[in-house]
Order: sequence, then C-alpha cells, then structure tokens
Amino acid sequence: MLFPNLKDRLQIEGIMPERALLRLKRAGIGIYNAKKVEKNKILLSVKRKDTEKVFAIYPNVCYNIGAYSPYTVTKMGAVGIGKLLETAKKRAGLLLGIPLFCGIILYADRFVFSVEFTGSKVYAREAYAALEAGGIEPFKPYDGERVDWICSQLLALDGVEFCSVKKSGHRVQVDIRLGEIEKTDVHKGAFVSKYTGEIVALTVLRGTALKKIGDSVQTGEKIAEDWFSVEEGGQVRVEIIARARIACTYEEEITVESEEEAFANVYLKLGLENADEITQKSVEQTENGSFRVKMAYVVTQTANF
Repeated sequence: MLFPNLKDRLQIEGIMPERALLRLKRAGIGIYNAKKVEKNKILLSVKRKDTEKVFAIYPNVCYNIGAYSPYTVTKMGAVGIGKLLETAKKRAGLLLGIPLFCGIILYADRFVFSVEFTGSKVYAREAYAALEAGGIEPFKPYDGERVDWICSQLLALDGVEFCSVKKSGHRVQVDIRLGEIEKTDVHKGAFVSKYTGEIVALTVLRGTALKKIGDSVQTGEKIAEDWFSVEEGGQVRVEIIARARIACTYEEEITVESEEEAFANVYLKLGLENADEITQKSVEQTENGSFRVKMAYVVTQTANF
C-alpha cells in the first residue's frame, strides 16, 4: 500500500457509544482522535485498513436485511493526507485541464488569425501581398523579423506617408496613412527591362510577373504586366508596382592613355547609380596599346516602387 497510514473518519451512533469503542479495541482496531459530539454520537478515526473491520463488527442494517446492530457506523470521509488525495482525485480533470488550457492559449497566441486595417484601405491588396512576402499570413505563427521590410514596401506605394505593422492579440494591425500630395513619377504600362542579363531578385507588389529569379531577360522584354487576374474571371488593369535586380556583363576595347581612364569611360557609359553594384571588373592592355575593359554588375530597376 502506497500510503499505509491513511485514516478514515467514522461516526458511531447509539446508546452509550463508548461501549462500541471498547469492543473495537478488543478487536485490535486502533482508535485515533475520538471525540463525543453528542450524547449518543462519537467521532473517531481508524486506519483505512481497519475500516472494513469496523463495518463487519457493526454492520449497516440498512444494507443487511435481518442483521441487527446496537450501533450505527457512518463513514464521514478521509482525514489528513487521505483527504487531500481524495480531493485531488475528484479534481484531477480540473487540475490537468488548467495547465493544458493555458498551454493551448500560449501556443495559439503565436498565431495570426486575421489582418485589420486601422488606416486607409486603398492599398489593402498590396498590403496583403507584402505581408505574405514578409512571412506574415493568417493561421500561421507570427514572424515579426521582416516588419521593417514590409513597411518599406508599403511606404514606397504612391501617396503613402506613414505605415506601421504590429500584432495585437491574434490580429495583425496594419496602419496606412496617405499624404495630401501624391507622387507624380507614376510608371504606366508594363514593366519592361532596360538591360540584358539575368534576374537575381524580383518583387511585384501590384501586377503580374512574367519572369522569375534565374530567368534571362533582354533589353525591351517585359518583366511584369500591368494587370492581375480576378477569381470571377477576367483581368483588372493596375498601375504596376515592381522592382528587379538584374546581373549584367559588359566588355569593350577602348583606346585611352591609362587603365584608370579606360575604366572611368566605361563606368560613365553604363550610367551606374548608387544602388547598382559592381561585382567583378578587369582592365587589360592589348598588343595594339588599347585597353579591354570587362565588367560584371547588378543594376536595380523599379516601377512606382
């Protein structure tokens, strides 16, 4: 027995109940904390292993037809640690349910169930696209690592003056506010490449991409169209919002006085900007005294981005 000293509280009722105690002692039953509460009632505790012996000596006449007992014994419940164990047993479901419920709540709190717009809803579709690209989607764990990037995409939209993205409960709140003066440099039509090379990065927030990362592209070739398909069928024209980074190569033989001058001439001819990146370059002098310039670079091209 795991707890050999567990005790039950009993009540003995009858004329001169002290005599009942004497008989229990003669039977070798240990009696603890005996207390006379009324003239004909005594409360006492016995070890749980002796409880059945007590009922054998004084059977419950209600359940034993034809039996007679001068005293009535009633079980009042466990005492001490036994009472605690009985209470714990009765409430085991509740005790197990509370931490389980708390665990479920804490786990579910990591998820996003909806997106709420607290400001302008003009760019709701673009906001959903930016959230998905940034790893924030309904019914998935919240990932706030790219919130700054998402805001930068939304701030690049025409007329957006302020943007914030934050999680509140199970919702992601997107606050977009438009300024009074809209940008004037609006790109119209399809997103057409100005360069020949390979696409190494592509983001299309509004419109339909025709190319993907790793595809080659020629000057004048379309990267994305200024429309998107709707569920009901058909297409809707939009002002495209896109950005592409294209890896290009260039080679030219030029006659100048020095390597530095040769490189400078090619650099100016390419018209590279701060956002562009030179990944490889070489300048070699040929046998006829000219310089052969080879350059690999990545350019950034945007449309309303």
